[in-house]
Amino acid sequence: MLDLIRQSLSIFTPAERRIAEAILDTPSTAITWSITDAARIAKVSEPSIIRFCRRLECDGFPDFRLKLAQQLAVRQALPAATESGADPFTDLVDDVFNRAADTLRETRLDLDLASLRRTVRLLANARRIDVYGYGGSGFLAAEAQHRMASLGIASVAYSDPTLQMVSAARLTASDVLFVLSFSGRTSYLISNVEIARKAGARIVAISPGGSEVALLADENINLNAYRASASRLIVPTGRAPMYVMLDVIFGLLARELAGET
Repeated sequence: MLDLIRQSLSIFTPAERRIAEAILDTPSTAITWSITDAARIAKVSEPSIIRFCRRLECDGFPDFRLKLAQQLAVRQALPAATESGADPFTDLVDDVFNRAADTLRETRLDLDLASLRRTVRLLANARRIDVYGYGGSGFLAAEAQHRMASLGIASVAYSDPTLQMVSAARLTASDVLFVLSFSGRTSYLISNVEIARKAGARIVAISPGGSEVALLADENINLNAYRASASRLIVPTGRAPMYVMLDVIFGLLARELAGET
């Protein structure tokens, strides 16, 4: 149930996504909610909660809670940190580590190894690789360029939408555009990916499965860790697994270039 919710984040309606993120944030607490509690916490209407449950093939909110409770009862996971409130400093430290561990485990479960293999081959055979990111993923685009430079691969990272637009139009069928996106729905990024695609470039991406970026890509590495939040205290959940996926991709790419795969 939790895996299905996480993998469907990018295709939910805005109201469904608020419900999903509230549940994913505290699943062990969600099984104790009434439908009124769920609507209040997610800031949606009670009919929206019912539609969300039916979309997950549950008969209603009681049936959803039962199925969620059954999954939590058998789920093999590290014990969650106890938040007693006595030491908020330690609670926050444990929360950040636990969230990072959870997202790494979930990313491995979502990983399609066949798609990953094809991604590595596309990168290895590219004449040129441009890397696009925007906002938080823009910093990771620079990291990707640095890693490719160490492998002797010609690449340039762009986080500015205008520069992306200029570069996208100049890509060819011999080139690969490597797109990094936590949300998979950034409008600037999507429009520039479309330009690169029309120019003939092959597109590989790390983004949420089913997102607009993923649908434009020839190969997408599913990363379903993104959570929308207005809180300044929330650490971006997608950052750690994207860093690790870059480690995986460039480790495999180094082997591919050395003829070891």
